Amino acid sequence: MSYGLSYEVKQILDSQPRLIMVENDIEWIIQGVYKYSLDYDGHIAQGERNIKLIVQKNFPNSIPKFYVSDYPEHIEHIYQDGNVCLATIGEMIYFLNENPSLIAFIKKFVNAFIYTLDWFEKYNTYPFGDRKHGYKGLLDYYLNDLKLTKDQYKKMVIMIYEDKYRGHIPCLCGSGKKLRDCHGKYMLPIIKNASYKNEFITEAYMILTKDGKNVSRKSSE
Repeated sequence: MSYGLSYEVKQILDSQPRLIMVENDIEWIIQGVYKYSLDYDGHIAQGERNIKLIVQKNFPNSIPKFYVSDYPEHIEHIYQDGNVCLATIGEMIYFLNENPSLIAFIKKFVNAFIYTLDWFEKYNTYPFGDRKHGYKGLLDYYLNDLKLTKDQYKKMVIMIYEDKYRGHIPCLCGSGKKLRDCHGKYMLPIIKNASYKNEFITEAYMILTKDGKNVSRKSSE
């Protein structure tokens, strides 16, 4: 464990006395009761959740896995085993490349999901708008946030899969900029990291084969 990650884990455990950490050769497992008080636009969610966060020892070169128990049967974005679909692989990779911090990851993705879960239990709606489920929800990030068409997303996937990234070529989005000055900032962290690349390609397979069943507990197109 690097000093920075070790310090962050200690901070988490110090601030959450009902969490424990179990270590093995490849990962740290942080689990137990997570106490939260989260404020979004003046709306406060408070409570406790039984959670598990699995952090690979090569973090931030791999994406943590988050599990939660005791959730509503009909809420989406949770796998059968309780593993939460926090966001798209591409979004989390880009975030970790810019913010290689476990605490920042928890604040950005874990706390946002816990707030969503709390809100959903109370109001049976989603506080930030309900992103689409299954492969459509995953694809939306690339279409809306990265401003790509589906065909451009396919080109992005092929370029990453076949290691054909070249920073000097025109960007696949048609902006007229060089790839390195445009969408290359999203692609390069994936290409340079075998773990990221594997997760990205796995997600791309689900998206391009419309395999929504692997992404949400109740698949819907």
